[in-house]
Amino acid sequence: MNKNDFKNPLIQSGAVLLLVFLLISIVAGSESQGLLGSIGALISGLFSAILFVIALCISIVFSIAVIMGIYVAAVSIYSADKGRDLLEQLKTSLNALYTKVRGATPKYKVSSSKRVEPEPEPAQATRPSSPAAPQPTPKASAGAPPAQGPALEAKVETINSMLTDLTHYTSTNAEKIAALNQQMDAFSNASNHEKKLTTVSEAQERINAEMQELSGRIETSSEAIQKLEQRLGNEIENIKQELAALHDKTSVPEVVSGILSY
Repeated sequence: MNKNDFKNPLIQSGAVLLLVFLLISIVAGSESQGLLGSIGALISGLFSAILFVIALCISIVFSIAVIMGIYVAAVSIYSADKGRDLLEQLKTSLNALYTKVRGATPKYKVSSSKRVEPEPEPAQATRPSSPAAPQPTPKASAGAPPAQGPALEAKVETINSMLTDLTHYTSTNAEKIAALNQQMDAFSNASNHEKKLTTVSEAQERINAEMQELSGRIETSSEAIQKLEQRLGNEIENIKQELAALHDKTSVPEVVSGILSY
């Protein structure tokens, strides 16, 4: 036995019991007395309940719309393309739901004799469907629906513009990289010149130090030479004096030579 044979009667019985309970609570909670007062309270209670249900449905629809709007706005902030696709899908779903609800309501057509008759449904709708043959579901590989054609074209245009911007950005970056390479070469040449200048300055300082050391040695040598010259001069004078003294001692007077001549 099918489970739906018991499901629908149980739901209907529960709805009837709930309605009876509400009616009893409305009549019992009213302050009116008598049959007419109870009937008036019952009518006003039903009217209030209907208004409450209508307001509840409107508030639920409005809340869902606000939540969906916030969600679409958040997705659009994160990605404009995804937000556009989500909005197109939402429009498609709402159109399908509206078409389904509109197709479920009976359509009436007024004839020339002012007779209102329900418009007959198509033959395919009245044909019973076998439970063994389920309805085919649309596959994703069958292609995008017609409603998504403009969205796909807009996405393709957006991708093309992004590729163009990316190409321009890449060429600009290549030029910047080439300029940076030239600057790096110039900096490397400047650093090489600085290194050479540093080496030359170090060599010059070393040569200056050696020159100072040599000048110091030359001054010391000149002083030593002067001392040697003075010493040699003194020794030469002493030798000359000694030679003069020896010459005076070894020389023979002329008188002696005259005496010996006889």
